[in-house]
Amino acid sequence: MRRLFWTAVGAAGGVVLYRQGQKFLADAREQGVVASAQQVGLSAASTLATARALIAGEHRVAPRAVPGRAASKVRG
Repeated sequence: MRRLFWTAVGAAGGVVLYRQGQKFLADAREQGVVASAQQVGLSAASTLATARALIAGEHRVAPRAVPGRAASKVRG
């Protein structure tokens, strides 16, 4: 019986939180906050991905051209 009671309380709480969340998002969209939050999120995700790549050692330096080497490879 206790399990049924707490399941019902949890379900009711979940419904209330879902409705409040939907109301909050609707209000935020009207005020333009969601677009700003999405931009901040994308920027943070990009920065995090770059940091992970650097930490993992995946940052590869582009090879530098050595002057004069290209001309020696070309035979006319």
